[in-house]
Amino acid sequence: MTAKITENAPAEAYGPSDRRFPLRKREGFIPQVQRWSFQLPPDCMQMRVGFLAVQGLDDAALEQSAFFRWAQSALSHAAGPTTFDHARFTDAQGLRNHVIAAYWVDERRFERWRSDDVLQSWWASNERLHDKTGVWREILRVPRERQESIYWRDYPAGLMSSDEVAIYPTPYCGYYGAMRDRIPLAARDPLDAPDDFGLVEQTGRAGYGERWRITPPHNLAVIRSANTWGRMDEEQLADYEKNLRQPLDNGMAYLRESPLPTGCASLRMQRKFDTQGRPLPEEHALGHFLSLRHMEAWAENHATHAAIFTAAISRYKRYGTDNQLRTWHEVYVLPAGDQLFEYIHCGPETGLLRWFDGERVG
Repeated sequence: MTAKITENAPAEAYGPSDRRFPLRKREGFIPQVQRWSFQLPPDCMQMRVGFLAVQGLDDAALEQSAFFRWAQSALSHAAGPTTFDHARFTDAQGLRNHVIAAYWVDERRFERWRSDDVLQSWWASNERLHDKTGVWREILRVPRERQESIYWRDYPAGLMSSDEVAIYPTPYCGYYGAMRDRIPLAARDPLDAPDDFGLVEQTGRAGYGERWRITPPHNLAVIRSANTWGRMDEEQLADYEKNLRQPLDNGMAYLRESPLPTGCASLRMQRKFDTQGRPLPEEHALGHFLSLRHMEAWAENHATHAAIFTAAISRYKRYGTDNQLRTWHEVYVLPAGDQLFEYIHCGPETGLLRWFDGERVG
C-alpha cells in the first residue's frame, strides 16, 4: 500500500493568510529538489503514532520475549495500525531494543484498539516487571495542525506507506526554516517549550523492576529522520560513504551526547528491519527535543548539521535527477495531555525516563 498522489499542494499546506509569524521562505526561491508531504483525510483532526518496543541484553534475549507474540496480535487486530515498520538499535546503556513504529490515521479505529482489554492487559500485567526483558511504549497524540513531513515521491516510507493519506509537492522545502513553514499551527503559534523549562535529570528511578509513566512538556518536538542506501549503484554508494555518512554519524553523536546544551532529551539511531527480522538498507534517527526551536537551533546554528546540509546539497548538485539517495522525515509537535510514555522494567536512561516528571505505577 502507498499514499495517493495529488499533483498540487492543498490550500492548508500554505497555511492561513492572516499569519502572525512570517514564512521563512525567500520570495522566488526554487528548491534544488522538489519534495513531498502527506495530507491527512479531510475528517481526520488528529492521528496517533505509537512506538512499541522490547529491550534486552542482546538479540537473542529479544527473540525470546513474549513481546513478539503480543505484537503479532496487536498488529493484526481488526483495529490495528494502518501501517507500521520495525527497527533495532543499541542504546547508550548497551541494551538492544526492537521498536515497532505504528500509525493510526482514524482516531475511532485507534480507540477501538486501545480499548481491547486483552491487548492492554498484557502491558498492565505484573509479569512485565519480572521478565528477562523490559518493554516500553510511546504513543503520541498528534493534531493535524501540529505535524509536517517530507518525502521523495518514489520512496514510500513512514506514514506515506498508508493508502489512507495523500502526498503532494510541498511548497516549502530546501531551505533553513522550511520545517517550521510546513507546520500549519506555526503560522500563529511559536510552539515553544513552557517558560524557563529545561532538562533536569531525575533521581531515584532505578528503572529495572519498576513501571513509570512520564509526562512530557507541552510542545515536545519528535522527529523521525531517515536515509536509505538501498537504491544506490556502486559509484553513488561509495560517494555516500565517503562524503555523507560521516557527517550524519557526527551530527547524531553530538545530539545523543549533548542533551543539556541542545535540549535533545533522547536520540535513537535505528536500523530498519523487515518482518522476518532481517536488516534493511535504511536507518533513521528518532529524536525528542524540548521544542521545535531547540531542534532548529541545532539545524541552523551548529557545525555538525551544517556539514550534513552542505554534503547533501553538494550531492544533489553532483547527481541532479540521477541522485539515488532517498531521505525522509516526519516531525510532530505534541500538545500536553493524552500522551503515553511508559517504561516497564527498563534501563534508567531509556527514552524520557531520565528527564521529566512522572509517576511510578508499579
